[in-house]
Amino acid sequence: MKQSFIASDEEIEDMVSDGSSESDGNSESDEEEDDLFDFTCAICDNGGDLLGCDGPCMRSFHAKIGTGEDSYCDTLGFTEAEVEAMKTFLCKNCEYKQHQCFICGVLEPSDGPTAKVFLCNNATCGYFYHPKCVARKLHPNNKIEALEKENKIIGGSSFTCPIHWCFHCKGLEDRSQEQLQFAVCRRCPKSYHRKCLPRCCYHSLFKFLNPYMVSSVLLILEIFQRNTL
Repeated sequence: MKQSFIASDEEIEDMVSDGSSESDGNSESDEEEDDLFDFTCAICDNGGDLLGCDGPCMRSFHAKIGTGEDSYCDTLGFTEAEVEAMKTFLCKNCEYKQHQCFICGVLEPSDGPTAKVFLCNNATCGYFYHPKCVARKLHPNNKIEALEKENKIIGGSSFTCPIHWCFHCKGLEDRSQEQLQFAVCRRCPKSYHRKCLPRCCYHSLFKFLNPYMVSSVLLILEIFQRNTL
């Protein structure tokens, strides 16, 4: 069973030495930065009243007690006053610089010389990966190229994870064209153009979509309905 992509306090305490966490988030933000935040909660996959992490993960959470009741979300447990007083919010993963590989789910250091998971270089991504895990996804049919890519990432080379091109046709996203907008899986690094989305994903569409990368679920439903007539 794949681990939850949120570090518990216990896991963090086991991995972080005393005094090793420092917040370096920027308290100033503009509308463009706000657009980078996910529109669904990282805990329950539902929307609503969310608080975005200012760290590299760019996830959002039901932060306040009582929010996310419809999805039975545990929330982060903050009061309204605590949220209002926050100038910058960092989730525990970003605060302690410990993130989980989006492929295998293992929690690892993500910063400095001890880093074992690395951030995709796409500015809208926020996912971290082990070099071996992402290299195998990038070169699934060539072990030599996968090993070369793994070593390059370990050596400091940047990479773009496979979530940024269509799994079916390998094309990039074009948000100006409805058919070429992405539906993005929230459980693995896999995306599809609207026109390429498999029919098997139809009934699990609302779990499958990552709303900040897709403008309208209803339009996709219309496409499926037209294709099945």
